Amino acid sequence: MKDGETRIGHTGIAYLWNVMDRESRFLIASKLSEKRYINGAIQAFNEAIKNSHNSKPDVVYTDALRACREGVKTLGDKVEHVSKCGVNKPHANNNRVERLNGTLRERVKVQRGWKSSKSAIAEGQRIYYNFVKPHQALEGKTPSDAVGIKVEAKNK
Repeated sequence: MKDGETRIGHTGIAYLWNVMDRESRFLIASKLSEKRYINGAIQAFNEAIKNSHNSKPDVVYTDALRACREGVKTLGDKVEHVSKCGVNKPHANNNRVERLNGTLRERVKVQRGWKSSKSAIAEGQRIYYNFVKPHQALEGKTPSDAVGIKVEAKNK
């Protein structure tokens, strides 16, 4: 390991925080953390705000994790928080991000986990997901196409 890197637990387990636009499925931020705690949530939200040119969301959908609730509070009073979302909850499901998590989980299994919190793999996955991989639900478009970001290249 290089200076400043930390090993992710003794089992190689890390937590990936994904922030996704609900409509376009554009993955705004991916943050890797050693634990599921408030600092990880805040870092993910801050990265998402930075990546979206300081734009804050109107509504945030999360699971029931306390760290998410506390992290959403840092976004301000005008942000609505819908918590306790889940795959089988029709009033507030989080199917889109859970589908992404399943895809990433399969990839991480093959890699036998991410060994460092400084891994660039999360960012590489985000770029691939947004700019290269077409989505059936977006009629064969990539999320970047869905939001109007054009990549001028022959080979993405």
